[in-house]
Amino acid sequence: MSLIGPGKNLTEAHLEKELQNLSKRFPKLDKDILLGKLKENNGHAGKTTHAIFEEGGEGVEEAKTDFYKLYTGAFISKVDIANGDFSYIWNIKYDPQHMPNRAQKKVIDKNGKEHTLFECNSHWYTSEEEKIKYPNSTYFDELSMAGNSPHAPGEWGTDPYEIYDEKHPLNTKGLVMTIYELEVILNIWKIPLLGTHPFTDAEGVRHRYIGHEANRQKKKKLPEGWSRRESEEYNGLYMYKNLETGEVQWSHP
Repeated sequence: MSLIGPGKNLTEAHLEKELQNLSKRFPKLDKDILLGKLKENNGHAGKTTHAIFEEGGEGVEEAKTDFYKLYTGAFISKVDIANGDFSYIWNIKYDPQHMPNRAQKKVIDKNGKEHTLFECNSHWYTSEEEKIKYPNSTYFDELSMAGNSPHAPGEWGTDPYEIYDEKHPLNTKGLVMTIYELEVILNIWKIPLLGTHPFTDAEGVRHRYIGHEANRQKKKKLPEGWSRRESEEYNGLYMYKNLETGEVQWSHP
C-alpha cells in the first residue's frame, strides 16, 4: 500500500478515505468532529488518531486499547522456560528502538539557543566487569548489529529457525555469550535477535535464549535504493521509501 509522503493532503478524495478509517477506529465519535480533527492535522490519520487519544471522548479509551493490540510494537513478550532458558517474541515489522516516552530535556546553549536532548541507549562497565561479565561483548554486538542492519552484510540472528551456537559458520571465534552480553543486545541495544542462542549464566551453566518472530518471518535486507524509518504514529511500524521515485509503502520491498 502506498502512502502520501510527509506534509499535508487535504484533497476531498483523501479526506473521505481517511475519514472512513477514523470512523471505524472511533465509531462513537461524530463524523464532523473527526473530519475537523483530520483537517487540523493536515489530513494525517495517524496524527489525528493520537490527538484524539490525548483529548479523549466517548469510546476513545476502548479504541486506544484496540489500536495498541493491532499495532503491537517490536517487543511482544518474554516467556520463561524450564531450567533457566527463556524466549522473546518479536514482531520485526516494527522498529525496536521506538520509544514514544523517551526521556528528554531542554537546554540553552551559550548563544541562547534552545536544544532538546533525548535519552540515548548506552552501556558502561569497568575493566573488571569486562573480564568476568563481558569478555566478548564487542564481538557479539557486532555480529548482532550486522544481522539487524537493513543494508550491511550479516545474517547473525536473522532466522527464527536457525541455531546460532559456537559451531555456526558465522561464529568464526567459536564463542558462547554470557547472560550479561545477551541482555545488553536484547535490552539496551534492543536488537530483535532471532533463532536459538546458547549463553552461560553467572555460574557458567549453559542455557538457551530463543528468539521467535510473531509472523514466522526471517529478517531480510533492503534492496538497493530503498530506506526505512519508523512511523511514530503507528508504534514504530516501519515505513519503506524508494529513494528514486519517492514512493513510500508499509510492506517490505
